[in-house]
Amino acid sequence: MTLLGKEDSNIKTRIISFLVLLFVIAGCSSNNPKLSEVNSVTLECIQSCLMQDNPPFNIKNFDDRKSISLFVKAINKGKRMKGSLDYAAVFLMTFNMENEERKQYHLNIMNTERSQIGMYLKLPNTETGYKLSKKTSERLKKLIYESNIKGH
Repeated sequence: MTLLGKEDSNIKTRIISFLVLLFVIAGCSSNNPKLSEVNSVTLECIQSCLMQDNPPFNIKNFDDRKSISLFVKAINKGKRMKGSLDYAAVFLMTFNMENEERKQYHLNIMNTERSQIGMYLKLPNTETGYKLSKKTSERLKKLIYESNIKGH
């Protein structure tokens, strides 16, 4: 009887561990957007963007797959930054999802000649930032600012 009790306890422990792992995996994967689930991305010029002499736009919508793909990859590949942040946001970025849900972020990409490391924050948490690679930051800068010049 004692041996059977140990086996039952071991099986219960394994089942509970498996369920916890499933919840963790499901929770992590559902937080970040998937390209197939995003209908469009909207950028709104806010805070430090509005303080510029010549803001690039008030609101801009991206609904082509190539642009959406770049925004989704940026969010999914961002690296968490240490510490608590105090910053002025440049853009409010909204992922307009297929299921009518909206996922919002603050996106900081400046229109500068110098190379930069952009960042984003998942709202409503405005203290935890995620940095973007220089390459992704430059690609986003071109998409956001240069396509505006061309009238797209």
